[in-house]
Amino acid sequence: MVEIVRPTLLLNRRICEGNIRKMFSKAQKHHVQLIPHFKTHQSSKVGEWFMEAGVTAITVTSVKMAEYFAQNGWKGITIAFPVNILEVKEINSLATQVALKIFINSKATTMSLKEHIKADIKFYIEIDTGDGRSGVAADDYVQISDILESTRNSRLQFYGFYSHPGQTYAATSPEEVKEISAGVLNKLKALKRHFKEEFPELKIGLGDTPSCSLAEDFEGVDSIHPGNFVYYDLVQQNIGVNSFEEIAISLAVPVVAVHPERNEAIVHSGWVHQGKDSLNSTAGNVHYGLVVELQQNGWSAPIPGAKVIKLSQEHGVLSLPEEMIHRLKIGDIVGILPVHACATAVMMGEIYTLEGERLEMMPR
Repeated sequence: MVEIVRPTLLLNRRICEGNIRKMFSKAQKHHVQLIPHFKTHQSSKVGEWFMEAGVTAITVTSVKMAEYFAQNGWKGITIAFPVNILEVKEINSLATQVALKIFINSKATTMSLKEHIKADIKFYIEIDTGDGRSGVAADDYVQISDILESTRNSRLQFYGFYSHPGQTYAATSPEEVKEISAGVLNKLKALKRHFKEEFPELKIGLGDTPSCSLAEDFEGVDSIHPGNFVYYDLVQQNIGVNSFEEIAISLAVPVVAVHPERNEAIVHSGWVHQGKDSLNSTAGNVHYGLVVELQQNGWSAPIPGAKVIKLSQEHGVLSLPEEMIHRLKIGDIVGILPVHACATAVMMGEIYTLEGERLEMMPR
């Protein structure tokens, strides 16, 4: 294992590759294409593991991320974010290098792109199926038709509908995830039926880790685009999406102070390392991660009663059981399972395998 002297994000490659293979196999089982979202890991090396598993196209959240992975050999890239018309020059350049797909959510966007796009580019219309973040409402056929009409006689080529039902992240059980997923699927199938006659080749893309991990009905879906599953985390585990054993990353942090009188320890791990995501326990207590013991081949299961109870910029406060607090020393290293893997990975900006290999990540 790499020598740890400061907050260090560790990756268990065996678990990570297992998560990749499992999702790829599920996609094959349901006859959908896995086009994984790379926003979680943002690493060219982890991307190679997807290639080795059989993945041929990817999803990203920005033009910058698309450029990074295009430079690392990916030829099919979907930018799953409402297109930023200010980056049209970069989009034009990307379109000459890869099979690019973009998101369009408004007629105003299409009118601007029509003037400036210099290559044929396929686009999804992003559909809001209940998350309320971005996209056209699933039942707003008028706005969808206006967008489609505005792209006629242009280099913008309608590809299909894409939805990220982020409301599954607020579910409290696997059953609720499946119920939400079924409702989302019904909305997408209705859209496909409505526009199928005019666009018989239109595709449906679905992208959220809870649905893609737990649902078993993907009728009418052509591709799935989950991202978090590559590492998983405590949010997903709390819903019932994954087990602790499927969480592939742990943040190794140094202990800098021990306070036995209050059963707390201070570690070098603040929100600049972990992000600010939190979870509520069944008793209503907030925590920012669970504490594990680091081992040569990984880490232990979460230590009962050991959790991160407070974060500031560089400080983390751990609440620990009495047995652990009395054997803990300044200079010890403990592990923290992340609440939100995507946030922790991007905040850290680099990651090490248990064997000590530093994996490249996209520059900030």
